[in-house]
Amino acid sequence: QYRMFILTIFIKNMKFEILSTIVLLATSYGFLFPISSIQRTSVTVYGNGKYDGELWDDAAKQDVKSMYDPSQPRTETNFDPFVRDENGNECDSSGFFPGEGKYKDPIRPSVSFAEYLKSREAGNQ
Repeated sequence: QYRMFILTIFIKNMKFEILSTIVLLATSYGFLFPISSIQRTSVTVYGNGKYDGELWDDAAKQDVKSMYDPSQPRTETNFDPFVRDENGNECDSSGFFPGEGKYKDPIRPSVSFAEYLKSREAGNQ
């Protein structure tokens, strides 16, 4: 029985050593393969619209729409600012919609709901 007891303790110690070795190797993985070696991608925001960094209000939208030429390709300066995407989102001052790589949140004016309805009616004409 004494030998069986010694053998049981020896096996338990071996299990502990194996388990501790596995844990040690698993935690050292970060040292073997540093995170800085992982390739990272980023989105660069260019934004060449006429009103980038300026107030994107109805007067600015009307100005951009007056220069809009539908026969030319859509660009950062040639777009209809009153057109919405399939989710109902407005474009920014460069003509990009939320979720597109170059989208920048425009500087919007403070408006009441009545002013919003008035501008919406003007945009639909």
